[in-house]
Amino acid sequence: MQPAHLGPYTITASLGRGGMGAVYEAVDQATGRDVAVKTLAAHLGDDPGLRKRFAAEIETLKALRHPCIVQLLAFGEDDGQPFFAMELVRGRSLEQLLRSGRRFTWRETVDMALDITRALKSAHDHGVVHRDLKPANLIIPDQPAPDAGVKLADFGIARLFGGAGQTMAGMIVGTVEYMAPEQAAGGPVDHRVDLYALGLVMFAMLTGRPPFQGGQPTEVIQRQKTEIPPRVSTRGVALPASLDDLIERLLAKDPAKRPASALAVGRALAALATQTPPTPAVAADHTAPAAVDLLAQTEHFPRAGSPGETAVAPAVISGGVTDRDVPADAHTMPMPTKGAALAQRLTEPATDGSAATAAKASRFTTVEDLQRVTQADAAARLRRENRFRAFLAILLAAVVTGGGYLLLRPPTADELHNQIMAVASGPDADLRDARPLIDRFLARHPDDPRADAVRGLDRGLDLDMLERRARRRRMSDGDMPSLEREYRAAMAREDESPVACIAALEAILVLHADARTVATPSANATVEDDPSLWLALVRRQIDKLGPRADLERAEDISKARATLAEAETLATQALATAERATRDRLLERRRSLLEGLVEIYAQRPHVADAVDKAKALLAAP
Repeated sequence: MQPAHLGPYTITASLGRGGMGAVYEAVDQATGRDVAVKTLAAHLGDDPGLRKRFAAEIETLKALRHPCIVQLLAFGEDDGQPFFAMELVRGRSLEQLLRSGRRFTWRETVDMALDITRALKSAHDHGVVHRDLKPANLIIPDQPAPDAGVKLADFGIARLFGGAGQTMAGMIVGTVEYMAPEQAAGGPVDHRVDLYALGLVMFAMLTGRPPFQGGQPTEVIQRQKTEIPPRVSTRGVALPASLDDLIERLLAKDPAKRPASALAVGRALAALATQTPPTPAVAADHTAPAAVDLLAQTEHFPRAGSPGETAVAPAVISGGVTDRDVPADAHTMPMPTKGAALAQRLTEPATDGSAATAAKASRFTTVEDLQRVTQADAAARLRRENRFRAFLAILLAAVVTGGGYLLLRPPTADELHNQIMAVASGPDADLRDARPLIDRFLARHPDDPRADAVRGLDRGLDLDMLERRARRRRMSDGDMPSLEREYRAAMAREDESPVACIAALEAILVLHADARTVATPSANATVEDDPSLWLALVRRQIDKLGPRADLERAEDISKARATLAEAETLATQALATAERATRDRLLERRRSLLEGLVEIYAQRPHVADAVDKAKALLAAP
């Protein structure tokens, strides 16, 4: 039974009816505007799956605000019956025009395809794939707006990118003559199925019918999946080669070989449209449309002349809303989604008790209400963000002020000393990193009890610098102070013998022990000119080489003793043998060992006892 009212709308006529529901022409009592109202059949209102699909179509339309897309005006529920209102577009569908024998020139096709790509771009930008682009869903208004020569309708099986579908995996949803191969195979789809369908629509506009037809839907599906479509030019149609190539790319079986986006297709079409002055797309046809089941599952459409063929009406016919009713930024503006909670309630099944009572409640929300609420929320959110930014600015100013005070305030003696010791006590300490801190401490706190310890660190830095200079400079460099030359000569023996190196360093201390040599240099003298620093470096090297020298002495004594013991063994063996040649060889070996011991260790005082014993053994018969 046709309802008299749905929400604020008075029903005036039926535009289409099917197994799932109906579409009515209605009048908005508040504004007097004619609208199309789509409703779910009353006996299906308790089906959670159908309510969910109906609510999903509402959510899809809320996101799409474009002159070339039929606009959602409001949605709600009246006595448990969900519905939504759309703009009424008075005109005929492209399907009706094609069935009447209308053929389109390539210029008309390009002009209409440009509007379709604009609609698809808007949908794809919002993550929506139409999945059922076909002539029956393309409405040509009787009075088209300057920037909307065609209206894209029926997003009933549209699907969000990556979103869960309303059909089971593997189920084919769509119209087989305008279905992409991957969609026909029941596989996952993306926005490129709409580009394939656009190629089929353009093919049909130019030739009168899509490339793949058959007696059974399964036959058409198989051809969509496997058969390469012919080029439009092979059907006797005159068109530019670039347009023929574009349609061929749109109809590529592999989605990766199709144009990347609706924007790319639109740019190619725009280039074609500028070749000649644009031609009016379609003449207005005021023939009254026939009724159609707008809510039934999409099925195969019989072609002209097939048995049982009936006229097909557009998804939305009759109209009153033009581009002037769409906000100025509607081409890119996403619809607000503040009413998502209400739409979600449409998906809940009716239950007994209080839930059943709630299901019969009447609810109504207009898109304008959603926009006002969304704008109010956006303004409140902006106020909160501004308050938060102000708080952050105050906090940042406080941090900067406090940090500036800490940076500009002179550090205390304790702070400087702690920083110096943190560097000096580190596992990889390098006092050069602490030099600025040491200089600052000694300059500002010369009388601090810790100043002497800090001066010691400063002295150590000078010694490190002097040592690096001595290692880096060549002996041939001119103007070298005598102390540096003697120091470098002594250190040259470090690798040969730490003991000999220490002896040479100790000789330097003896040689330069008088007060005149170690006197404090003048104020403008450099570190390298300070004899006391060189002598301090000599003492530090003696201390550093001490453990190595002790090890060398112990090794020398042990080696000398072992050599004497071996010489004694050789003498014993020589006395015990009766063979003269063997005895002479053993005694010669003994003599060589003793002479070598004397030669090597003669200048090493710590092995003097072993050297004297070796000399005595060599002198004995």
